[in-house]
Amino acid sequence: MKKIISIIMALAMLVTPVNITSVKADQIYNIEKSSQSQITKNKINQIISSQKADIRTGTVTIENKRLEAANIPGINYGTINQAAITLKKAMLVHQNTLYVFVKSKSSAADQIYYDIEDKALSVTDNPVEGDYMLWDISNRDVSYRAQKSNGYYLYQFLIKIKYFTTLEQRSLVDDKVNQIIEELGFTSETTDYEKVKAVYDYVCKHVTYAQSLDDEIVFTAYSALYNGEAVCQGYAQLIYRILKQLGISVRVIPGYGKDKTVRHGWNIVKLGDYYYNLDATWDSQLSQAGIRYRYFLKGDNFKDHTRDDQYKNSDFYRNYPMAASDYISDGQNEQSEKTKNSFFENQKTKIKNISKNKIKLKKIKGATGYKIQYSTNKKFKKKVRTIKTKKTTYKIKKLKKGKTYYIRYKAYRNSSEGQVSTDWSKIKKIKLKK
Repeated sequence: MKKIISIIMALAMLVTPVNITSVKADQIYNIEKSSQSQITKNKINQIISSQKADIRTGTVTIENKRLEAANIPGINYGTINQAAITLKKAMLVHQNTLYVFVKSKSSAADQIYYDIEDKALSVTDNPVEGDYMLWDISNRDVSYRAQKSNGYYLYQFLIKIKYFTTLEQRSLVDDKVNQIIEELGFTSETTDYEKVKAVYDYVCKHVTYAQSLDDEIVFTAYSALYNGEAVCQGYAQLIYRILKQLGISVRVIPGYGKDKTVRHGWNIVKLGDYYYNLDATWDSQLSQAGIRYRYFLKGDNFKDHTRDDQYKNSDFYRNYPMAASDYISDGQNEQSEKTKNSFFENQKTKIKNISKNKIKLKKIKGATGYKIQYSTNKKFKKKVRTIKTKKTTYKIKKLKKGKTYYIRYKAYRNSSEGQVSTDWSKIKKIKLKK
């Protein structure tokens, strides 16, 4: 789960300093060596580069400190999953400072922390976890100590977190959300569409856009509910909070607005099989001029909205299939081309059977055709032949008797966005008898 953030990583030197250099986010650092590097990684919530900014980009500083002893008495070094549970529990009670301890074969301390945080902030059915908790974090500093022992790295992460709201304010949000849901009068007969529309109408009617960013509270659902004003982060967090409690799948989406220079945030919600965009921030301002639903339940190609990269990659489309067009209440909705491509690419190929020179392939849904490769080199480095076919049963000609051949295939799909393919199947071996 990669989100929005600019991250400065300072690996404190154990011997002598070196110059700061720009490196890739997935680079592995050997913590036993002296190094000091800066990376940029998309992470979480805030940006405030100008008064027009709607969402803010916080900074995480991860600093390496010397660990004097590897096996400190009383410390239990656990897994990334265990550390994530500890971090989530701490964030739920707004703990400001905590330690987590991890034992790992990896020397990539920064990536280990990001994995911990991603798991802790993953979306659940709990309306105060996931994106709600994520967008309530103002900033956090992370320092770590590490020591290699018996083939493992022992990490002690010290995490300091600042939140936009207090626990009391979160409790007040809970009370207000319960009140709103009761006032809206939903019954067992109310459809998900009717729930989404009612919540959207309520937010657009009762929240105005905050003109000042002097107080960070405007980035929250609390401000939207109790001050009647917020920037887009607060609008989106409130939509998320209410719809989650109603059992509707929803996300907060960070990205850019009209000219792709100003940060912006909105939501996607699931109706039927697909997800749709909605932007209460912009519609609330238009509604004052009598214009309604311009940004309500829109398809994947959302005008004047550009999602951040991690919210439009193949993993995202697989988990959140986007509708091709705007919502149609009669149910005749179709998935977008990107969603179709994502699902296609992730289908598993399999050679079902090889008999002599006849090969039988697993049929892949939506395939335009198949590419079969065979070679006498098991790594397919030389003497590779590729055959295209639309059939799942194919007879390979010109195979020589007595020779061993290695065979694999993949499916491809021609789409409006270009040709996409599955991964290659597992390699099968065949040897024709003389």
